[in-house]
Amino acid sequence: MKNILSISLVLILLVGVSCQNKGYPKPDGLPSQNEMVDILYEIHLAEAIANRNRYTVRDSTKIESDDMYQAVLEKHGLNDSIMAMSVIYYSGKPKVYEKIYSKVVERLNVKIEDMKKKSELKVESPEAKE
Repeated sequence: MKNILSISLVLILLVGVSCQNKGYPKPDGLPSQNEMVDILYEIHLAEAIANRNRYTVRDSTKIESDDMYQAVLEKHGLNDSIMAMSVIYYSGKPKVYEKIYSKVVERLNVKIEDMKKKSELKVESPEAKE
């Protein structure tokens, strides 16, 4: 629920900023472009894990996506408001934000391919047949 509220806040702020048609000032604590790539990559991985766990883990050990999201932010020394302001700042610079997300998608695709290869190796290994 907290994650939904955070996303809603970001969307409202994005609409407000885009309607003003002004550049958003650089916030204090703004992660660099490369740091944003790392943060967004880790957030997307955390969301994927949480979504997978939602269907496979059915007890109190279930990992919540909000907890994972907060862990990623803490790892990078951020909080919800700095992250929201960073997203708003970079989304006000579409070419920069597109470059950031292109790198995130590229890393995610590499991760997917790596996982597919590992999965294929498990299926083909003689140990799996025994």
